[in-house]
Amino acid sequence: MPESDERRRAFLSNGFTSALELDGSIDWFPCPRFDSPSIFSAILDRTKGGFFSIRPEADYKLASQYIGNNMMLRNVFETEKGRLEVTDFLPLGVCAIIRIFKSEVPFIAEVRPVFQYGMTNSGIETSEKGITFKNGSSKEGLELSIKGDYSIIDDGLFRINAGEGYMFALYSKDLKYGLFSRSGSVYPDPYETFEATQKYWDEQLSSARPVGKFRDAYYRSLAVVLGLMYMPSGGMIAAPSASLPEIVGKSRNWDYRYVWVRDAAYAAETLSNVMMLSKARRALSFLISVIDPSLKSFDHPFYSIDGTAPQPEETLHWLRGHRGSRPVRIGNEAFTHMQNDVEGAFMSGMHAYIEKSGDLLYAKENWWAVEAIAKWTTESWRLKSISLWEERDVTEHYVHTKVMEWVALDRAVKIGRRIGENKSLDGWTSAAVDIKAEIMKEGYSGKLNSFTKFYGSDEVDASLLVLPLYGFIDAKDPMFLSTLQRIEKTLAVDDGLLIRYSSDFMGKVEHPFTLLSTWLARVYLRLGDIKRAETIIDRLLYYSNDNMLIAEHIDLKSREPRGNIPQLFAHVGLIEAINELNDPTLLLQQ
Repeated sequence: MPESDERRRAFLSNGFTSALELDGSIDWFPCPRFDSPSIFSAILDRTKGGFFSIRPEADYKLASQYIGNNMMLRNVFETEKGRLEVTDFLPLGVCAIIRIFKSEVPFIAEVRPVFQYGMTNSGIETSEKGITFKNGSSKEGLELSIKGDYSIIDDGLFRINAGEGYMFALYSKDLKYGLFSRSGSVYPDPYETFEATQKYWDEQLSSARPVGKFRDAYYRSLAVVLGLMYMPSGGMIAAPSASLPEIVGKSRNWDYRYVWVRDAAYAAETLSNVMMLSKARRALSFLISVIDPSLKSFDHPFYSIDGTAPQPEETLHWLRGHRGSRPVRIGNEAFTHMQNDVEGAFMSGMHAYIEKSGDLLYAKENWWAVEAIAKWTTESWRLKSISLWEERDVTEHYVHTKVMEWVALDRAVKIGRRIGENKSLDGWTSAAVDIKAEIMKEGYSGKLNSFTKFYGSDEVDASLLVLPLYGFIDAKDPMFLSTLQRIEKTLAVDDGLLIRYSSDFMGKVEHPFTLLSTWLARVYLRLGDIKRAETIIDRLLYYSNDNMLIAEHIDLKSREPRGNIPQLFAHVGLIEAINELNDPTLLLQQ
């Protein structure tokens, strides 16, 4: 068996939950939804976490790839005596894993579900219908149906002989309604649902604006972005994983399985720009549903996938962590932060949708949300806040945040003019002018010849790359060009790869942040340097994994992903950059 390498990690989704797979082993599978406890958590502890693996008995070579542009993965194991082909996917509408196999050789399947992230082991019952793994302290369980010639070696360990068949593992919150219950006939036939699932994913991407350059990466990223949407609500999670370390062996380990307003708004904006308008509208509608019109528009920087508060951050002390990286955290304390840039991200997404769709009725029906955001921003923009990078307990007048507050009012005015709502526009325009004037005075250092991280700082921050992307300043303005030069001089760690800043409240930053490469490419497109933009995108894709998945960070030495994977931020940024690259006239429309 080849040594596991995170560059081969794959992501599966059905819009309810997701799985992370590596070398034929499913090592992450929250049930019944993205932010639930995972019944396979080997990615965080191979011994205690649980997994669902398939492998030949003999030595093998493995090749894995997605089928087309969808969320279905085909693994081909080659041995000296024959070949094993396994196709893995999550069927639509149920919390299940289906693994369809064709094999010329016998192989081993090992199914080790655990509950509450490995805190509770499963009891096992075998019947004529299959195998049931039960949580002894609740009604939940995993039922496994195997079609094929197999024998049980031990609890959860099976030998399957050459031939064709499938393994169908269904999670039930209450086994009374499970696969082997009286109502079990309602669950899908694996072969039929394979065809339906493949058709579904192909159709989801059919409305996207076509591109020529970087086509494969574009469609893979679109599939990933759709795979990160919780279909019942339209909420878009920042990543499907929890506590994968930014730096192996250290403590930068966070749970990203929630809907960050900023990330989801960026996704809605990008989906609008590539003409996937119904998906963009769903993402926006989720965000509108959590707006508070009475005070701060978004009381929190992120929400649970159903719009409620997520569980408090806690440490799973019994898990050793990914490659020994502790603590293992679920939940996220950043829920308590006041981050004042998120309203601008939402308004930019809302404006993009209205401009691309012409859906003025939607704008009018949700004008109350626009008014609430503009009112809050007008009253609060002079406050300090925590930055988009979420340094805990660190509040400043961050230049990026101030720019996004300007964006909030600028887009509110544009939406108001579009639908004929003129009542408050003069006041919002005046506030936007004041914000911009203050940024140009307090957020730019003549001594350093650049914009700064926050007022009075002598540092630059890579978030300043967005200034021309939102139309705050022209990319060719000398004030921005000198800032760009300083960012690349002080924050670049490889060609086209940047760290966000040099250090933060947890110490020195080690690995580049992938989103920044997409921002940098888009800046160079605005400078008219298409070749440079292509080089940066190429470089980012070189560091993506074998399945074109992009994590939050990259380890330059090993080329392995670091942090949670795949990350919505990075894939949305890549889609936007590729979209603009394929049609530079889009830049003239902004």
